[in-house]
Amino acid sequence: GAIEEFTFLPLTEGRQLHITIAITGWLASGKYRTFSAPWAALAHSREQYCLAWEAKYLMELGNALETILSGLANMVAQEALKYTVLSGIVAALTWPASLPASLLAVANVIDNPWGVCLHRSAEVGKHLAHILLSRQQGQRPVTLIGFSLGARVIYFCLQEMAQEKDCQGIIEDVVLLGAPVEGEAKHWEPFRKVVCGRIVNGYSRGDWLLSFVYRTSSVKLRVAGLQPVQLRDRRVENVDLSSVVSGHLDYAKQMEVILKTVGIPTKPGLDETGLLLAPGNLPQGQHHQAAAASSSDKATPGDNPKLAISTDSSQAQAPKGLDQCEGPSLPAAASPAESAEICSHGMGPNPLGCPDCASETQGPCPGLD
Repeated sequence: GAIEEFTFLPLTEGRQLHITIAITGWLASGKYRTFSAPWAALAHSREQYCLAWEAKYLMELGNALETILSGLANMVAQEALKYTVLSGIVAALTWPASLPASLLAVANVIDNPWGVCLHRSAEVGKHLAHILLSRQQGQRPVTLIGFSLGARVIYFCLQEMAQEKDCQGIIEDVVLLGAPVEGEAKHWEPFRKVVCGRIVNGYSRGDWLLSFVYRTSSVKLRVAGLQPVQLRDRRVENVDLSSVVSGHLDYAKQMEVILKTVGIPTKPGLDETGLLLAPGNLPQGQHHQAAAASSSDKATPGDNPKLAISTDSSQAQAPKGLDQCEGPSLPAAASPAESAEICSHGMGPNPLGCPDCASETQGPCPGLD
């Protein structure tokens, strides 16, 4: 069906030439019931958003994932006499004929919500592509980071953008983590003309849950979230996260460690005594930015339900206040304090910045065209 929810929520309150958009792969009960929760440590730029999409279906999927894990725990106890170690069960999960009947019963819980979310993530990705192609963010580079079905959104976003002539100079870096998408190099080849920077595929060989949901697929199917993508391009980085991610749900729980592992800056944390720790994996010169972001983001703005955006890319509504720049332009490397004027023309809806302000005085980011 048609997309029911497509909203940009601010993760930070800063302004910067470079924009980062984080995309969550599912919602769950407790700590991870919000789209912004997995991205609490993200400090890639001073202007960051998370994409809230199809919450109803992602919550159903999250509940199904938790249910199947609970069912697996019970099954392991019952099958303990048949299998000496859990790895024996895990190895069998990709083979339908050897699945225990108890697990097949549990599988029915996840198959439908997973299939629904696979379809909707593809549609959301294509819609995001048209939002970005319309350059509503102005002439500013965008980095996309997502896990699980959020990574699938990015995958289809890039595929859609690659079909358009004016697709260059928009996407800087992409990071796909545990992506439930095709891992054959030919499917990633078009990304080379869309992405000007890093193309990161984070995978875990031990992600049995991702293997399980693809159990009915052809044995020849290569899933990017389970293995490297063999695309010959120096910008492609395959990062083995097996030591960090032992199960698919770890992508949300271990996000801070994962971000550091793939080279994405994170906010500094606090030690047991309350003292500020050094920022994780921050490039030189960005430490003060992360510290500022950490201190200014005590109240998480990331899940304000009022920040709605139309699913029509031509009528996408901006979060209130975000369609006015802090200055008449967004010059590269300039701090907000250098220009305090408010843009006066008050142009219409724009979720990711003021396009006229950006395009009048700021050309494409160096190296992006």
